Amino acid sequence: MSPAAPKPKRIRLVDVAREANISVQAVSHIMSGNETVRIPESTRARVKEIARQIGYVPNRLAQAMKTGRTNVMAIWLPLDRPTHTYFRMLERLTNKGKECGISMMIIGIDRNMAYKGEGTTPAYWPVDGIFAVDAGKAIRHFRNDPSNDDTPVVVLALEEYNNSDNVAWDVLAAAKSAISNAIRAGKKHIVHLSPRWVVDEYPREQRRRGYTEAMEEAGLNPVIIPVTKESSDAAEIAMAEYLSENSNVEAVFGFLDNIAIGAARAILTAGKRIPEDVWVIGFGDTPEAADFRVPLTSVQVPTDDLIDQAWEWMLERIENPSLDRRSAILPMTEIKRKSTDCS
Repeated sequence: MSPAAPKPKRIRLVDVAREANISVQAVSHIMSGNETVRIPESTRARVKEIARQIGYVPNRLAQAMKTGRTNVMAIWLPLDRPTHTYFRMLERLTNKGKECGISMMIIGIDRNMAYKGEGTTPAYWPVDGIFAVDAGKAIRHFRNDPSNDDTPVVVLALEEYNNSDNVAWDVLAAAKSAISNAIRAGKKHIVHLSPRWVVDEYPREQRRRGYTEAMEEAGLNPVIIPVTKESSDAAEIAMAEYLSENSNVEAVFGFLDNIAIGAARAILTAGKRIPEDVWVIGFGDTPEAADFRVPLTSVQVPTDDLIDQAWEWMLERIENPSLDRRSAILPMTEIKRKSTDCS
């Protein structure tokens, strides 16, 4: 049997100090970002470059014990239903972190924990704060343990908890506005395609509420078409089945853009025209919606504004945990394209 390969040596502060020919204490001040100690910027830059070259990686746990900060923030989100909006938020948060020298730790949680608070919260690792993306119920579960009370949290959804802030996007108003616009244009038989798990378990879901309220206020009959999966293929099948018995559909509102795309494919396959015969409205404003053969009108999430506000509030709460709870609901925009434009 061949002898086991020796474990690679961990590069320590003393190794960086030796290469830079300065004290370990000075290297510690530089690598921790301590600006209160007078060290020339040229020396700081030289030491950081030496550390990079020899592969020094800070011991975040030791750093946290010493300073009370880890320079790491966590992002909690339901990874069992990845959406384009989530990825946009991840990108924006990661870029914000880079600007501030903060690393982001992505924690995937399942749907039951995110939306119901049922199950086990993720194994906790010390972080300076948590961004909970569509995972407010998981934070409620997290807060059930008093030892977690001091961790600053920003919830990106309509959920509010102590020692946390809440930044949401106004899904209800946006959905209601989009459907009201279709009704004003003379559309009466408007259907809403939504995932079956939403239809069965969340009767007060915001898109569904906005659609239903707009229809009922206009004296029209809401029709919810359940889709077995959050996929365009499943939506196409559901829409085709409905069209086989209801040919007078005048507009379709999809829970997400991919569901609207599947519905649009079924409509075109049935020999109907978009938008002349049927309007199609999506949600999320993804590139796929804009690139579809008939570019789809879609409701846009104000991702940049959401993350900018969430980041600002997070930094403020880290500095001052006693701040009163804050909440903001940002407006959404209906991006109109060919699928609702008969001109």
